[in-house]
Amino acid sequence: MSQAFVRHDEDTEAFKGELENLKKLRDWLKIQEKKKAALESPESVAKIDPATREKWLREVVADIEKTRVELEKLEKEIKNR
Repeated sequence: MSQAFVRHDEDTEAFKGELENLKKLRDWLKIQEKKKAALESPESVAKIDPATREKWLREVVADIEKTRVELEKLEKEIKNR
């Protein structure tokens, strides 16, 4: 098989992997944003221990920020291909 075809297949597979990672990160971000909204809802304020709720909220907010940074980086990589 020609090296050109092998290289093309590797590039294609790498691109598919990047797109899959992008989808997974977007899905994860949606989940984390829903968690944040749930933790900020009046129901969770009434049901969850305040210290525990605040800890979970901090963790979720940190994860949202981290995921957004990863998404931006991956989107730039894909755009610059």
